[in-house]
Amino acid sequence: MAAIPARYGLLTTLMAALLACAPTSRPAAPAAPTSPPAGSASAPAPPAAPAASAPPAPITVKVADSLSGTLAGLYVGKEKGYFAEQGLEVETVRFPSLEPQIAPLGTNEIDVGQGGFVPGLFNAIARGIPLRMVATAAVHAPGRSQLIVARRDLLDSGQLQGYAGLRGKTISRPASFSIATLAIDKALKAGGVRDDEVEWVTLGFPDAVAALGNKGIDLGYLSEPFATSVIEQGIAGKWREMSELVPNHPASIWVYAPRLTQEQPDAGRRFMTALLRGVREYEDAFTKNIGRAEMVATLIRNTGIKDPALYDRMTIVRLPPSGETNVQALQEDLDWLVEKGAVTQPPPLSEVLDTRFTDYAVQQLGPYRE
Repeated sequence: MAAIPARYGLLTTLMAALLACAPTSRPAAPAAPTSPPAGSASAPAPPAAPAASAPPAPITVKVADSLSGTLAGLYVGKEKGYFAEQGLEVETVRFPSLEPQIAPLGTNEIDVGQGGFVPGLFNAIARGIPLRMVATAAVHAPGRSQLIVARRDLLDSGQLQGYAGLRGKTISRPASFSIATLAIDKALKAGGVRDDEVEWVTLGFPDAVAALGNKGIDLGYLSEPFATSVIEQGIAGKWREMSELVPNHPASIWVYAPRLTQEQPDAGRRFMTALLRGVREYEDAFTKNIGRAEMVATLIRNTGIKDPALYDRMTIVRLPPSGETNVQALQEDLDWLVEKGAVTQPPPLSEVLDTRFTDYAVQQLGPYRE
């Protein structure tokens, strides 16, 4: 051990001597509390309240966005804060249709998909991927379904009065296996026309409009505003409403990824509640004229239809206010895909349609009054 320097040793000796001489005493009693003088502004402060815990961070839900009016509930819910009220933050990812959404849904890269039914959905479920159809997004309801249009000259000449008039015609569809193809296939069967007696072409809507104009096709399915546009230009006319051939069949569906069906179903329930709240405002706007101008403005901001006057002229498709699904129609759609060989191992509808989320949302929102 190192030696203690002499100066520190002398100091220690002096301090010890002083302590030995100090008198022993009890610690002083605490002073009695005194009241503040009358009129004094100072008073004992109340005990501090415990700090409030911060609310949990919102759950981010990634949703496929096709810029379509059938997503009106999503747009309303985002703009009015309905998803935020449910503790959700919605992030949209651009997709043109449901088909390319199936793979990223299966791997939870996106959480919610939307679009017309496709074979890929049923085939993925048959392979054990827990995707689920959770609601109908839009339906071909009588008077509120989209159109199959035909060239004006063919209609005026009477060539397409009956279904048999489809024989020898060139018909466009947006996808090989879609609700539009199913509808036209029903018309062919009703007219006794074989599939090989018509020519099918798969075209996007803008290309189909051009093909009608240059007589490259005779008729085909067009969504809005394309159908109204060709009719107003005199290029084509209404041949049939989709609802005449596929009444109350789903035109578009909502699909959940495994994260919402299995891992975080509560987030799936809350998402559906906010979504259907927005859907009901859409239906109120176009069937009851409640907030119609505001709804049109929302659709203009979020979809490709920017002309407000078009909303007065085009067909406004129905969005089921409780997300309800016509199960019989859905089974018919699946049976047709099996018949065409697009789905080889059809899963039971109990593995396709999951109504837990709409059931919960309706419990929260109550029944919708038409």
